[in-house]
Amino acid sequence: MAIRKNFPVVLPISLSRASGPSPTVPLPCVWPRAMRPPLAALYIGGTSGLVEQLWRDGLLPFRLVGGVRVALIEDLDDYLNSLEKKSGKLSDRHPVAATEARKLAA
Repeated sequence: MAIRKNFPVVLPISLSRASGPSPTVPLPCVWPRAMRPPLAALYIGGTSGLVEQLWRDGLLPFRLVGGVRVALIEDLDDYLNSLEKKSGKLSDRHPVAATEARKLAA
Protein backbone atom coordinates (compact mmCIF):
# COMPACT_ATOMS: atom_id res chain seq x y z
CA MET A 1 0.00 0.00 0.00
CA ALA A 2 1.46 3.35 -1.04
CA ILE A 3 1.50 6.27 1.36
CA ARG A 4 -0.02 9.43 -0.03
CA LYS A 5 2.00 12.55 0.62
CA ASN A 6 -0.68 14.97 -0.58
CA PHE A 7 -4.28 14.91 0.49
CA PRO A 8 -6.86 14.88 -2.29
CA VAL A 9 -8.97 17.80 -1.04
CA VAL A 10 -7.82 21.40 -0.70
CA LEU A 11 -10.11 23.88 0.97
CA PRO A 12 -9.32 27.49 1.86
CA ILE A 13 -9.26 27.86 5.64
CA SER A 14 -7.55 30.38 7.84
CA LEU A 15 -4.97 29.12 10.31
CA SER A 16 -4.84 32.46 12.08
CA ARG A 17 -7.38 34.95 13.26
CA ALA A 18 -5.66 37.73 11.34
CA SER A 19 -7.49 39.38 8.49
CA GLY A 20 -6.31 39.06 4.92
CA PRO A 21 -6.14 36.26 2.40
CA SER A 22 -6.44 32.81 3.89
CA PRO A 23 -3.81 30.22 3.00
CA THR A 24 -5.07 27.02 1.50
CA VAL A 25 -4.50 24.02 3.71
CA PRO A 26 -4.88 20.48 2.44
CA LEU A 27 -7.60 18.75 4.45
CA PRO A 28 -7.79 14.98 4.40
CA CYS A 29 -10.99 13.28 3.29
CA VAL A 30 -10.31 10.73 6.01
CA TRP A 31 -8.28 11.68 9.06
CA PRO A 32 -5.28 9.41 9.68
CA ARG A 33 -5.29 7.43 12.94
CA ALA A 34 -1.91 8.85 14.07
CA MET A 35 -1.03 12.52 13.58
CA ARG A 36 2.05 14.66 14.06
CA PRO A 37 1.54 18.00 15.84
CA PRO A 38 0.53 20.18 12.85
CA LEU A 39 -2.27 17.86 11.73
CA ALA A 40 -3.29 17.01 15.31
CA ALA A 41 -3.52 20.75 15.99
CA LEU A 42 -5.72 21.25 12.95
CA TYR A 43 -7.95 18.40 14.12
CA ILE A 44 -8.52 19.91 17.60
CA GLY A 45 -8.57 23.54 16.46
CA GLY A 46 -5.33 24.50 18.21
CA THR A 47 -1.69 24.98 17.38
CA SER A 48 1.27 22.63 17.13
CA GLY A 49 2.62 24.29 20.26
CA LEU A 50 -0.57 23.44 22.13
CA VAL A 51 -0.29 19.77 21.15
CA GLU A 52 3.33 19.66 22.27
CA GLN A 53 2.46 21.41 25.55
CA LEU A 54 -0.34 18.90 26.19
CA TRP A 55 2.20 16.11 25.67
CA ARG A 56 4.70 17.72 28.07
CA ASP A 57 1.98 18.28 30.70
CA GLY A 58 0.80 14.68 30.38
CA LEU A 59 -2.70 15.73 29.33
CA LEU A 60 -2.47 14.04 25.94
CA PRO A 61 -0.78 10.67 25.46
CA PHE A 62 1.49 10.07 22.50
CA ARG A 63 2.97 7.10 20.70
CA LEU A 64 6.36 6.78 19.04
CA VAL A 65 6.23 5.83 15.39
CA GLY A 66 9.68 5.56 13.86
CA GLY A 67 11.06 7.67 16.69
CA VAL A 68 8.54 10.45 16.06
CA ARG A 69 5.79 11.41 18.52
CA VAL A 70 2.26 11.14 17.18
CA ALA A 71 -1.17 11.59 18.71
CA LEU A 72 -3.82 8.98 18.06
CA ILE A 73 -7.16 10.27 16.86
CA GLU A 74 -9.01 8.55 19.73
CA ASP A 75 -6.72 10.28 22.25
CA LEU A 76 -7.45 13.63 20.61
CA ASP A 77 -11.17 12.88 20.80
CA ASP A 78 -10.83 11.90 24.48
CA TYR A 79 -8.98 15.15 25.21
CA LEU A 80 -11.65 17.24 23.49
CA ASN A 81 -14.43 15.34 25.26
CA SER A 82 -12.74 15.98 28.62
CA LEU A 83 -12.98 19.75 28.19
CA GLU A 84 -15.84 21.53 29.90
CA LYS A 85 -18.60 22.70 27.59
CA LYS A 86 -19.19 26.44 27.78
CA SER A 87 -21.69 28.87 26.40
CA GLY A 88 -22.27 32.59 26.61
CA LYS A 89 -19.66 35.19 27.41
CA LEU A 90 -16.16 34.02 28.29
CA SER A 91 -15.66 35.30 31.82
CA ASP A 92 -12.12 33.89 32.06
CA ARG A 93 -10.77 36.37 29.54
CA HIS A 94 -9.10 39.60 30.51
CA PRO A 95 -9.17 41.86 27.43
CA VAL A 96 -8.11 44.91 29.48
CA ALA A 97 -4.38 44.57 28.64
CA ALA A 98 -5.07 44.32 24.91
CA THR A 99 -7.48 47.25 25.08
CA GLU A 100 -4.93 49.36 26.95
CA ALA A 101 -2.23 48.50 24.41
CA ARG A 102 -4.49 49.55 21.53
CA LYS A 103 -5.31 52.84 23.27
CA LEU A 104 -1.62 53.58 23.80
CA ALA A 105 -0.80 52.75 20.16
CA ALA A 106 -3.47 55.14 18.83
